Amino acid sequence: MHIVKDLENFTPFWERASLTLGVFDGMHRGHQKIIQRVQKRSKKARNARVLVTYHPHPDIVLGKRSSVRGAELFTYEEKLALFQKFSLDVVVFLPFTRELASMTALRYLREILLGKLRAKNIVIGYDQCFGRGRKGDFEFLKLMSKKYDFEVDRIEAVKSKGEIISTSRIRKEIEKGDVVEANRLLGHDYFLSGTVVRGFQRGQTIGFPTANLDIEETKLIPGEGVYGCVCEWGGQHFRAMVNVGRNPTFKNEQMTIEAFLLDFSGDLYGERLRLYFLHRLRDELSFGSVMELKSQLEKDQIAAANMSVPSSYGL
Repeated sequence: MHIVKDLENFTPFWERASLTLGVFDGMHRGHQKIIQRVQKRSKKARNARVLVTYHPHPDIVLGKRSSVRGAELFTYEEKLALFQKFSLDVVVFLPFTRELASMTALRYLREILLGKLRAKNIVIGYDQCFGRGRKGDFEFLKLMSKKYDFEVDRIEAVKSKGEIISTSRIRKEIEKGDVVEANRLLGHDYFLSGTVVRGFQRGQTIGFPTANLDIEETKLIPGEGVYGCVCEWGGQHFRAMVNVGRNPTFKNEQMTIEAFLLDFSGDLYGERLRLYFLHRLRDELSFGSVMELKSQLEKDQIAAANMSVPSSYGL
């Protein structure tokens, strides 16, 4: 998969492309259906399979959120990992700026999609729009396709339990901690990536040394609680129990993400870990003593050891 970050100085190595565009935050089941259509059109016409997305997230640039914290389901690095699973030839990360947002739909189509990327087939989602004032919708593309000789496909909404699968719907499930439902809507397991940094090291004193993760500010964190996860590190997978919260027993104010890896011993400081959230084991609780906390952690460890894990993790 070829990554393009600078279109200005880029010359495509293909003659024709089957292409889609959008934020693709989550790569959920609806997004996957769009990419499947791109793959189908590409195979039929022998076109390059191209996906156009944006960085940073448009909501951040346009000030649509009160804070950048939690603005993205998946960060730039995490999106790359997801895109690599879908047999795309090229992923274009357009730098999202207010100037790009103000570009007319016609100019965007002519200069970027048709000019730079040589699109001969464009696939969009049911609500996808681009260009100033969101004028670049399906009807616009249908009209322009006759003038500029390209094809356009629109993919209808994918529904689950009568409701459209959307990034906002998945966000709500993650925020309340229902990772099982979020994963079902995503079509893959929700994960976060971070670097292990030094924490308070309290867990080590009671037999539960944890890896304290530092993650990007824009990353959406699951609701506070204790989770059963799979930790990926160095090409290996480990069962893990993960606490997301403020450790009320110790009256912390700072939100932390702490992972205890089962069947692992070693120094992880400075290492990059990826945590896949599979089950929510319980709420975060305040205990009357450290011994009560330790007793509960022992129960959590048993629950994490016995939780169901997809066979793809090899555990």
